[in-house]
Amino acid sequence: MLFKKKKLILIYLVTLFLSKNTLSAEGMPQFNAETFPSQLFWLVITFLLLYICMNFLILPRIRDNIRLRKNKIANDIERSELLKEQIEKMVLDYESKVLHAKNQAYENRKNAVEKASHEFNLQLDTVKKRIIQKINKAENEVKEYKKNIENEVNSVSINLSSSILEKVIGKGLSKSDIDFIKQETSKMKEI
Repeated sequence: MLFKKKKLILIYLVTLFLSKNTLSAEGMPQFNAETFPSQLFWLVITFLLLYICMNFLILPRIRDNIRLRKNKIANDIERSELLKEQIEKMVLDYESKVLHAKNQAYENRKNAVEKASHEFNLQLDTVKKRIIQKINKAENEVKEYKKNIENEVNSVSINLSSSILEKVIGKGLSKSDIDFIKQETSKMKEI
């Protein structure tokens, strides 16, 4: 049944197109059935020329442009990846150099502190030795001065005693008496 309907529609359309006055109008010559074969001929020629022009002139240029763009994009991507790798390498080199410089600065500072500490200790030891030498020298000088003063005090006191006795008694001490007094005072010092 469906086939019969399609067949009837097809027959109707063919008769419609083949009839001379069916679709023709005085103002519309393209609907005139007599001009259909020439219209179809020029339609085929026009589409063939358009197809040839598109296929052999326009599309190859478009394909070349697309290919060039793809190549350029691929080259740009490859170049950018190379630059990225170089930048990463430079960053790693920079970081390693910075780390090395920090370590070097730390070592230099540490060595300088140790050297300064060592020099300070040496100078401090030198100053301490000088102070000890001066203290020992001063103590020796004080001991010498004390001995000299004691000797002078003893001799002055003996001379004074002798002078006082001479004035009081009228007679001075003899040399043997002076020696005896010196011996007694030295014994008293030892005790």
